[in-house]
Parts: sequence; structure tokens; C-alpha cells
Amino acid sequence: MNLLEQIMGTEEAAKLWGLSQDHIKRLCREGKVKCIRIGKTWVLDKNQPNPVQKNSC
Repeated sequence: MNLLEQIMGTEEAAKLWGLSQDHIKRLCREGKVKCIRIGKTWVLDKNQPNPVQKNSC
């Protein structure tokens, strides 16, 4: 399995989850999504659920 297929950037996450890229970056900074920062770039786990859907009741 290729590890690069399991990660995405904030732009791809924004499109996948229907959120703005700035909102994705905020979720990363707040630790609300599985991610890591490499330099100035956030890299997210592709296999996690939409963080907005899991928090809504």
C-alpha cells in the first residue's frame, strides 16, 4: 500500500468535506483533525470522517 495515497493537503480536504481551506487549516491548528505540519504545509489523514459531520447533533 502506498502511504501517499492515504494523505491529502488542505485543498483536497476542503473539496472533499465541502469546507473552506482556511477552515481546514484552523481545524488542524486546533487539533480537531488527524494531521501533521511539514514546514508550512498541513498534511491530513484521508481516512478520517468529515470533522463537521461528526460534531453535529
